Amino acid sequence: MNLCFNDRKPRLPEGDRLPLIFALDESYEQARIWLQRLKDKVWGFKVGSILFAERGPSIIEEIKAEESKVFLDLKYHDIGRTVQMAIRQSFKNRADLISVHASGGRAMLELAAKEQTETQSVAAITLLTSLDQKDLKEIGWEKDLAQQVEDLADLAFHSGLRALVCSVQEVGRLKAKYPDRVFITPGVRLEISKDEQKRTGTLNEAFDQGSSLVVLGRSLYQAKDWEETWQKIQFTMAEIRSSKL
Repeated sequence: MNLCFNDRKPRLPEGDRLPLIFALDESYEQARIWLQRLKDKVWGFKVGSILFAERGPSIIEEIKAEESKVFLDLKYHDIGRTVQMAIRQSFKNRADLISVHASGGRAMLELAAKEQTETQSVAAITLLTSLDQKDLKEIGWEKDLAQQVEDLADLAFHSGLRALVCSVQEVGRLKAKYPDRVFITPGVRLEISKDEQKRTGTLNEAFDQGSSLVVLGRSLYQAKDWEETWQKIQFTMAEIRSSKL
């Protein structure tokens, strides 16, 4: 490794789990490797449609067996009762956090909120980070993107949900409005890069704006040297923490 952060300040406490969700958006064979590498280092793991289609609910149990949390990111968007029953079963399967689309409407969101427990929550997705203003217009949504996100956030929180998924660009404004809610920020990179994600930001920007949890994936699994990149992430998080003390 070329970089060495272990002998530099600031440091994170030994064994401290970072407020990061690692996205297991690869095959089960690869997911197992990353689970073992990071199981005691991050808040938990995101299970999306790719991995869930391959392994089903058993992947939740496998992650929980490693004493890690699970963000089941299947982005439910359906008839209210269908979503409610899917969430109920997913919570029985021990998922800690489940995503739904806020655009599913008030009735769906209220039924989803009823399934939350003391330790299990539902997170509403405002707009995918792969969408921009042009995409909204093509869909037929004429509102300004930032206003659309805020309106969906209002709907979700007023319907009883506890968490929200939004981009770096919107989280600051929403955190100021809802300081006690949980904000999950995807599309975050160590450095800005070009891919299908359009509304992205860096780790520093996400936490500076008020993110509670940040989703990371490709920054690590596309890295030439994942251990070096992980050291860089730890150092960055230590700097962020020290700046807030």
